[in-house]
Amino acid sequence: MAAAVITVTRPTDVKGCVVGNKRMAFRDITADTGDYAAGGFTLTASQLVSGAKHIDFCAVGSCATDGTAGATAQGIGVTYVSSGTSVKFQVYESGGTDAPMNEKTAEAYPANFTFRVMLIHT
Repeated sequence: MAAAVITVTRPTDVKGCVVGNKRMAFRDITADTGDYAAGGFTLTASQLVSGAKHIDFCAVGSCATDGTAGATAQGIGVTYVSSGTSVKFQVYESGGTDAPMNEKTAEAYPANFTFRVMLIHT
């Protein structure tokens, strides 16, 4: 299967704001049914928020759920790259009951794979 296409959208039910000299934004990140690339995927500040140059903080607001019922979830890790000009997202899943989570292998994303992030940026 081909690599997944990652889509970034601004949720219509949440508004951003200004916090001191920074801006806060919320984005939904979605993967289509393509394959997860081992090592994760990287998005630049401007891919996440038009005109943004630096990401000071990125928090994942929810785990990505598997399927429409949301019966299971996958953890999302965030790594700041290139001195805050981009962030890398990695997907984690458990190999068994009570096992620690490991990075997802290069395999298809589950259906309806979406998670929300909060960004503090300049």
